[in-house]
Amino acid sequence: MLIVNDDHLCRAGVKSLDEPCPYCSKALAEYPLIMSDESEQTVYHAACALQIATEILVDCFTFFSPPAPYTRLFTLTASASPLNREGGGYALNGS
Repeated sequence: MLIVNDDHLCRAGVKSLDEPCPYCSKALAEYPLIMSDESEQTVYHAACALQIATEILVDCFTFFSPPAPYTRLFTLTASASPLNREGGGYALNGS
């Protein structure tokens, strides 16, 4: 959730902008801020939230496409369904 004013900040459970960001440990200090959607309602600087999201994307990419000499644990593929000449691939009961 994007936090842009004191009312949003209060609803997020943050008492003041002097509280530290859990990612960089600097005071929240100014808007805009981002609240995570985890069970703990954590508020971050917008730049810190972007850095966390980038780290997650890099971790996912590395997991699905590991660097050499490591091999993939599995490969995601789409299954091809045989086409029915009369009804295409979506025909029911051969009709």
